[in-house]
Amino acid sequence: MRKLLMAMLLAGSLAGSVPAQTVSKEKAEAVKKEIMAIEDDKLAGLLRGGSEPVDWIVKYDAGDIAQTNIDGSTPTKAQVEDGLKPGFFKMHSMKQDGHHFRVYDNGNVAVVTYHANGVLERNGKVTPRESNFSDVWVKQNGAWLRVLHEEREIAKPPAATPAK
Repeated sequence: MRKLLMAMLLAGSLAGSVPAQTVSKEKAEAVKKEIMAIEDDKLAGLLRGGSEPVDWIVKYDAGDIAQTNIDGSTPTKAQVEDGLKPGFFKMHSMKQDGHHFRVYDNGNVAVVTYHANGVLERNGKVTPRESNFSDVWVKQNGAWLRVLHEEREIAKPPAATPAK
C-alpha cells in the first residue's frame, strides 16, 4: 500500500520535478523492456478480444486503481472489467506509439506516457479514437501492477468553413 501511495504522489506532484535519472540507464532500460512486454500483451489481447481484455485488467490493474476515462469518469476496476466484456466491447484496430518512460525508486516505479489511435466498438457503437495516455506502474513482490491510468482525448482542429 505504501508503494501505491508513493506512486500516486510521484505521478501527481513529483513527476515533473524529480529527474528521471534516479536509476541507472541499464535499470531504466530493463524496466522499459518489462513494461513494453506487458503493453504488447495488452494490445494483442484487445485486438483478439474475447475475455483477454478483462483477463489483462484482472492481472495487471491494482484493485483500487485510479483511472480517469476520456469523458472524465473515474470507474472502479470492476466497472472497467464490465465495460470490456465480450459482446459489449470490441477493438477493431489499435496502434500505440511514442512511449516515454520515467523510472523511479530503484526501478520499482515507472510513469509511462504514450499515444494511441484506433477504432473501438461499445454496445454496438463504433467510434474512432485518438488519445494520449498516462500510466503509473509499481513493482510489488517482483510483479508489475498498474496503479494509475488516465486517457486524454487529442483535440481535433475545428472543421474549416467553406469560402463564400
